[in-house]
Amino acid sequence: MSPRSSSGRRRPPSLRDVAELAGVSIKTVSNVVNDYPHVRESTREKVRAAILQVGYRPQMAAQQLRTGASGMITLAVPSLAFTYFSDVSQHFIDEAQRRGQTVVLHSTSGGQEAERTVLEGFKRVLGDGVIFNPLMLAEEHFAQMERTSQPTVFIGEHLPEQIPQGSDYARIDNVAASRAATTHLLETGRRRLGFIGVIDTDLGLQPHSSGSLRRDGFLATLQAHGLPAEADVLQAVDAWHRPDGFDGTEQLLRRHPDLDGLVCGNDELAIGAIAKLRQLGRRVPHDVAVIGYDDTPDAPFASPPLSTISPNKAALARTALDLLGERIAGHDGPPRVVDIPYELVVRGSTTGASSRDGSRPTDPPTSDRPEKE
Repeated sequence: MSPRSSSGRRRPPSLRDVAELAGVSIKTVSNVVNDYPHVRESTREKVRAAILQVGYRPQMAAQQLRTGASGMITLAVPSLAFTYFSDVSQHFIDEAQRRGQTVVLHSTSGGQEAERTVLEGFKRVLGDGVIFNPLMLAEEHFAQMERTSQPTVFIGEHLPEQIPQGSDYARIDNVAASRAATTHLLETGRRRLGFIGVIDTDLGLQPHSSGSLRRDGFLATLQAHGLPAEADVLQAVDAWHRPDGFDGTEQLLRRHPDLDGLVCGNDELAIGAIAKLRQLGRRVPHDVAVIGYDDTPDAPFASPPLSTISPNKAALARTALDLLGERIAGHDGPPRVVDIPYELVVRGSTTGASSRDGSRPTDPPTSDRPEKE
């Protein structure tokens, strides 16, 4: 039964209620709740029993005491200002709810220090484990870590081939996906292609950054088709937002006014590029075909609807939660890397089709269950 205040109303159980029932000090109860050492095991069990009896629940502590897990996980993403990350977050929340779990959403928009806090451990544990999409930390930071501070599954890019013990990695093959996007433009007859999305900074030019991987796939495809793969067709931007695509398209066209195809690092850049092309009187796709990456919710409603690479976000959420669940349950094997499926979604920005629902997936992976490396 819940304790009552002097007015007779029920109030939430407190540390004092637990301490009185267990016959210990409030400090001892706090030590047990926070899992501090140097508490006698018999005292710890007595406090746990009292917590359960009075229903005291600091951050789902009662469930943690019964099962060893809170049912809560932290999802750390760079910024919800990117449509892609807000979309991915919703997929994780929906999948976690189907499993009876709760997602604590954490933005690392504060930059490197915010990401370092996630990687090295929060001051207070926010759930049983972390799904983390890093963006600002250097690859060397991960390579030098021996072990993560809590069960962790990485998603996204910006990671070296070697990741710390205690963690796994669910990723998209960005090079192959970019090759698929570039090949699609070539198959529509385009031959004078440009790429928008190089981030010309030390972090942006890391080998496994999104921009580097998608750039590499673009250039490799040009080379495979015997076309010039020169740095001059690569357009650097400050960030991957629509204004960057808008401005970057104008700069690229100044160097290559005969451009007839654009591969963009993400959908936001592509939507910005389409706006600039429209302003300049260039018809999409008749004069310039444009393809993006991410298949964000806005892509089918762009004008024209945007062709794009569509990562299987539902599979990403399922796979990452599966891996994390195994880590939380005690799996301590070597780090695992799982490739997530993607598909090419063809819409009006490359084919001229006007229907927003006329997307045509092509060249998907052969299996929804990618092999683990």
